[in-house]
Amino acid sequence: MRHALLRIAAVALASGVSAIALLGVGRLVLIGDLGIALPPLTAIGTSVITSPNPAAQAAVLSDLAAPEASPTATPRPAASATETPSAKPASLALSSFRSGGRSYVGVVVTDADRTFVAPFAGTVEIRVYQLIDSEVRVGSNVPTLPFYPYISIIGSDRKIIYRPGTLSAVTEVLALDGATIAAGDPLFRLLGPGRSSWTTFYNPSAPYQVVVSLQTLPGGRDLDPSIYFSGS
Repeated sequence: MRHALLRIAAVALASGVSAIALLGVGRLVLIGDLGIALPPLTAIGTSVITSPNPAAQAAVLSDLAAPEASPTATPRPAASATETPSAKPASLALSSFRSGGRSYVGVVVTDADRTFVAPFAGTVEIRVYQLIDSEVRVGSNVPTLPFYPYISIIGSDRKIIYRPGTLSAVTEVLALDGATIAAGDPLFRLLGPGRSSWTTFYNPSAPYQVVVSLQTLPGGRDLDPSIYFSGS
């Protein structure tokens, strides 16, 4: 009995050694012929979960092209509006003529609301005339008839007289009688269309809105008043 057990143990030992030898030979054949590395025996039958490689993830993320921001158009400042220059008054049409041995200048005004200013310093003199029974009278006061102003400036060596149209309807006097005035100060303003008193008093066909005369003081010698309208 004892002898039989020893034989069984010897056979089992030989079988185990043979199995180990065969397994080692098989691994050598696989590694040498196919170049395949077998996992260690201790890993057989166990599942291995490998954690992701942070470096690999960073590399993958860095390879993803970030979307480029589309360039936004920089708003340009709006062009500043330039100020429109104020309309320049229309030029005056001047006509020199003589009447009764004296010299005058007729002024045709094409635009309404024209203001006339003093051409030189002096004292303002205002006289108001009316045509009564075909006679020109100064200082009269007939309410039913139009009034026509004569607006003068008496300077140190000359006197200029303006003869515009009727008061209120055509002419607004801006200066006061007897006032001292400087060059450039307003004298009167034309409110609308209307001819000079010259048309009513002396010549119905005269087309002028204002008739102007200029004389020296003393002496009363005629001068040319058109020099004061240059550039108008």
